[in-house]
Amino acid sequence: YEASYGIVTAYGKILPQALIDSFPLGIINVHYSLLPKYRGASPVESALLNGDTVTGVAIQQLVSELDAGDILAQQEVIIESEETTRELRPRLITAGASLLTDMLPNFEAGLLVATPQDSTKATVCKKIKKENGLLDLSANAETNWNTYRAYAESPGTYFFIEKNGKPIRIKIITASYKNGVFTPERIVPEGKSEQSFSEFKKNTTFTFLPKN
Repeated sequence: YEASYGIVTAYGKILPQALIDSFPLGIINVHYSLLPKYRGASPVESALLNGDTVTGVAIQQLVSELDAGDILAQQEVIIESEETTRELRPRLITAGASLLTDMLPNFEAGLLVATPQDSTKATVCKKIKKENGLLDLSANAETNWNTYRAYAESPGTYFFIEKNGKPIRIKIITASYKNGVFTPERIVPEGKSEQSFSEFKKNTTFTFLPKN
């Protein structure tokens, strides 16, 4: 197609060097963290999971190694205390699109000076599994809150109760964290419709099951 360069974002595989080299200016990648922090598949979730207050967007010159390319542009984004992935991811997408639009003219003109990453400061985040969303409501409240924030969008968070001798999975739809207390607010009990957790507790006799 005689394209001068390619752009890739949120693609889950490492591109072969032959493909990258097929473009005269290579391929650039929009990544949702301040590289070299959170290289890998889940940078948005990892920032929330670790309770970070700042993240950002990096545009890198793609290489055939996990998010290790030289940085062409970077922008910080403040993480609000109540944000989950539902709110943070769209803001990062918007910031990334704006940053990309602003830097492309200089990139095409060869005026950008790329900055190598400091690999000694690199951290890697892995793909998320469904079981990562399992909470133990007797565990640290802030940890539960950050886990909920990270996985609210996907794969979701949940916990188990025991009712009449049987384990029942409770999916968390919304939750809050106030005065050091993590509280599920809207839930979906296994086989039931969405409801208030406070009403569920009033009308149901159960015990919480710990995370195994």
